[in-house]
Amino acid sequence: MTARSGLIERSEELRLLARLTGDPLQGPGSVGLVVGPVASGKSGVLNALCEEAGRSGVTVLRAIGAQAECHTPLSIVGQLLRQAPITTERHEQVRRLLAMCERAVAEHPAAVGPGQEPWLLPSDLVQELCAVLFELSTVRPLLICVDDVHHADALSLQWLLFLIRRLGTAPITVVLTERTSAQHPHPAFHAELLRQPNCLRILLGPLTRQGVVQLLESRLDAERADQLAARFDALTGGNPLLMHALLEDLRTCTRLPSEQRPSTLGAGYAFSQAVVSCLHRSEPSALAVARGIAVFGESCTTHLLGQLLDLSPATVECVIRGLESAGLLEHGQFRHPAVRTAVLHDADALDLSRLQHRAAHLLYTQGAPERAIAERLLASNEPGEAWSTRVLCDVARQALFDGDADLARRCVEHAHRVCTDRRERGEVLTLLAGVEWQLQAGNATRHLPQLTAALRAGELGDRHSVVVVKYLLRHGRITEATAVLDHLLAARGRPVEGRTTAELQTVRMLLTSSYPGALAELPPFGPCTVDADRAPAAVRADPQLQAAAVLDEVLSGCAGENTFLGAEQVLRTIRLSHRSWEQAEFALLALIYGDQLDRAAVCCDQLLSRIGRAAEGWRPPLLALRSQIAFRQGRLVEAERFAKTALEEMPWQGWGVTIGLPMAVLLMAQTAMGKYEDAAELLSRPVPQAIYKSRYGLHYLYARGEYRLATNNPHAALDDFLICGEMMQEWGIDLPTLVEWRAAAARVHLSTGNHQQAKVLIDEQFKRLRPGPSRSRGIALRLGAAVAELRYRPSLLRQAVDELQRCDSPVELALALADLGYAYQNLGDHKRSRTMMNRAWQLAKEHSAEPILRGLSSMFCDVREEAPQSAAAAPLAGDLSDAERRVASLAALGHTNREIARELFITVSTVEQHLTRVYRKLKVTRRSDLPGELCLVSTGNSASYA
Repeated sequence: MTARSGLIERSEELRLLARLTGDPLQGPGSVGLVVGPVASGKSGVLNALCEEAGRSGVTVLRAIGAQAECHTPLSIVGQLLRQAPITTERHEQVRRLLAMCERAVAEHPAAVGPGQEPWLLPSDLVQELCAVLFELSTVRPLLICVDDVHHADALSLQWLLFLIRRLGTAPITVVLTERTSAQHPHPAFHAELLRQPNCLRILLGPLTRQGVVQLLESRLDAERADQLAARFDALTGGNPLLMHALLEDLRTCTRLPSEQRPSTLGAGYAFSQAVVSCLHRSEPSALAVARGIAVFGESCTTHLLGQLLDLSPATVECVIRGLESAGLLEHGQFRHPAVRTAVLHDADALDLSRLQHRAAHLLYTQGAPERAIAERLLASNEPGEAWSTRVLCDVARQALFDGDADLARRCVEHAHRVCTDRRERGEVLTLLAGVEWQLQAGNATRHLPQLTAALRAGELGDRHSVVVVKYLLRHGRITEATAVLDHLLAARGRPVEGRTTAELQTVRMLLTSSYPGALAELPPFGPCTVDADRAPAAVRADPQLQAAAVLDEVLSGCAGENTFLGAEQVLRTIRLSHRSWEQAEFALLALIYGDQLDRAAVCCDQLLSRIGRAAEGWRPPLLALRSQIAFRQGRLVEAERFAKTALEEMPWQGWGVTIGLPMAVLLMAQTAMGKYEDAAELLSRPVPQAIYKSRYGLHYLYARGEYRLATNNPHAALDDFLICGEMMQEWGIDLPTLVEWRAAAARVHLSTGNHQQAKVLIDEQFKRLRPGPSRSRGIALRLGAAVAELRYRPSLLRQAVDELQRCDSPVELALALADLGYAYQNLGDHKRSRTMMNRAWQLAKEHSAEPILRGLSSMFCDVREEAPQSAAAAPLAGDLSDAERRVASLAALGHTNREIARELFITVSTVEQHLTRVYRKLKVTRRSDLPGELCLVSTGNSASYA
């Protein structure tokens, strides 16, 4: 590589060249050859030399070689002789001589083509042309300069060599400049020139760091020059042309408004054009090699470049060394991204596209990382092939996993755009819809027309057809979905791959849990699939099928602790992708419908916290489920917030039938909070008709019934609840924890005085409850008290309070406490009645349950005044031990000592001992004086008591 030189060294070189133009009578004629990489300042040195010679009285003749004239005979000779200060007669003689040379060339045109040796002109003609200059030098010393001699034509080079060999003591100096090159275009001329004893060869290189500083100081103030020197040096490698271009951009930048200025140094127009100029002025293969390096990027190797450009590795290495000496490359890579950008922008779009595709294929055959291959494919618009489609899809899936949403979308969109195989195109379209769903669920809707068209055309395999079925179901196109499933299920004699078998099983469970109305339109699933219990191990191991089985156990009433542990395991290990949404939904619904609300809330919050840019599509449906959890927990404000956010983050048309869930929760939350106008406005919005064939329709109908009941329309409310019940019974998912339609219908009958029918519904509700404490059991106990004799109501309501405390359901607990207070009032126990009412009022106030507050305030005008008094005893209650607090809480609710003993699995004597200590610590003398906040202490069981 040529050593770098600075401005000081350049001055020395100028003085060295200037010596050649001194008094020629003191010595023989001289020849100077200035060699350097492209844009290294060769022309600048020559210009300075010509100016100095002109001031010294030397006659200067100058010619410039041009690539466009490299095959024009005697182009250099003509430039020089036409400048010569000779008489008109002599000019006419020169014109005739040149014409004779042209005729000689015309007689032998093939002899001046590429690769021909430049020894073809008759020597007499050459001698006569040289004689013109020798005659001129007798008047004054002569300086002949030829810039870019590597572009000179062969005949001009023959003439120059003839002249140089005969300089002798003539006062003539010849100075040539040429670009360093891996392979000289005229090797014979070059070799002959360097053999001349009077030839001085001077090498130029890029500016040194000190040279960079000096150049900047000549244009900028010293402080600014020092600040920019390192950046200019790193960006240009000391290339003077690039340096001047940067300075021009800097001047232009200062005149622009701040918002229009380039963001980085090197992003200006002048620099970009200078880079392109350097490459076009370099040897022909330099531009191709630069484009190859720009295409390959960090994956570039000499071997790959050679294959891409059909060049030998040795040639590629020589070109790279030349580009490094020119300051464009460093260690085989561009010094700055701005250089790469300029190279790419200079290329023809079609040619660059082909080059990118060829580079991608070379990387693929070399086993390069798929992401590197995909980057080249994304920059190409060539028709896709099987390998390229597969690479783009694989990279898209990995990008989603890595959180690179933009790359994932670009890969799959590009694969779909360039894919030419119809079957592959359909599969890519399925992946594209999935990626869109994962990034923004509502956007997947726009691909449904293309997906259904691909289905009809038979361009999707079974596995992808099943995926499309899920999209169709989600968006309410149940008839189309069942038609596709019917086709898949009817293929009885055709073998079905294991993956499709598992997905068909998942779809069957999805239909059972979420779209049971569509099952009646389908044949049995048995002929082409197998029961989950008898499925092959590879099928049963499918995560989606496992999650679906967990939900199936809950809906069939067979769930146990292992079921819920399985659901939690699914949610802890799930990967956030479009293919795993049903898996997450099944597991969360299993916890929700299994009354495991605390577990469901924790798991749902963990999933929400894991969502990044590559899984934004998960947020709205997850928030919808989170709102349902919050509502069932009695957290009305949270439920409203989650549901509103879900509906805001995804367009309404993007939800399809699933919009029934967030709408239902928002409607119920607003109804429970007394926001009847907001609820009415929400209810006025249309929903898809297909919603009534889905589980989402059950929630919507139930929410509408609650609103109608709250706004004094009990008969319409009863219709909604009973329709829910009919649908659930018909679909075989009549589970109280799914939709409590019996409890709701019983409330309607109670409001209209039909206690007998209410009792029938409540009794049936009890029969369907799973063992153990639950929110549904607490609600059923509260309603059961309403149809029981007055003397039995406190006992039932205390049980309801116990259940609802265990399940942490504050709004339902407030209702149970209010009913308990009303029962105590009817029994004449006014003090205990006020205690229950006050605590009910506190809970309702805390959770914004305005209708409960209004009901309590209208029935008991002193509730709000006495509420703070109960809180005053809190410090005293804090002195109790856990065991004493549990006993005291049951006693405050009105339980007898025997009932407390049975509840906590202790003896009556132990209860009496605890109560004695409680009375002493709280300074009360009887059970009715116990503070009201004790009513909300969780009673637990014998294990927690101990």
